[in-house]
Amino acid sequence: MTAAVLELVDPDDPQGTSRRWDIDDVCIIGRGGEAAIVLDVPAVSRHHLQLVPRPQGWFVSDLDSRNGTFLDGEPLGADPVPIHDGALLALAGSLTLRFRDPLATPIAPAIGRLIGVWIDPETAAVWVDARRVEPPLSGRQLRLLQCLYSAEGEIVTRLAAIEAAWDDAHAEGVSDDALSALLKRLRKRLADFENGDPWVEIIRHRGVRLRNVD
Repeated sequence: MTAAVLELVDPDDPQGTSRRWDIDDVCIIGRGGEAAIVLDVPAVSRHHLQLVPRPQGWFVSDLDSRNGTFLDGEPLGADPVPIHDGALLALAGSLTLRFRDPLATPIAPAIGRLIGVWIDPETAAVWVDARRVEPPLSGRQLRLLQCLYSAEGEIVTRLAAIEAAWDDAHAEGVSDDALSALLKRLRKRLADFENGDPWVEIIRHRGVRLRNVD
């Protein structure tokens, strides 16, 4: 099963997140050190709740926690219930987790087969090895990545990369150092999805290339 994601909702920005975890197996969440996701909050029980993958999707249950769990505002019991993409889990009235399930999206069949970098042509969402890059890339990072992605593994000159990342009205006069800084930020955003060499390769004296597998 494709990994799901849990996001710790930022209390100062309900639409934002402060931490995230990929989960692909039975996942116990709690304060105890043996939990798969450790939340060091006094009100959270050592074993607070559990997520379990099943063929029909993900299920969640409370583990007899001291201060309880709410799923989308409803009390969660010990019997596992399905959890859907975007659902909110409120733990002990202290923090909230958002559940993300890539297989719940319309492009799920494609995501399940994805290897490498893929950009959804409808939404411009970026996926790497079936995991969505969140939070989204900045506009300039995305335009640069789209340029490299469209090149299908061919080397893109630094001038072409600048023209893609900065619109025509602003590309003239953009320094090579500015492109280097943008490449550094893009590579940093993709670093969590690497198992070896960086996805974005800088080829000295020639340009830039996206190392990709379709």
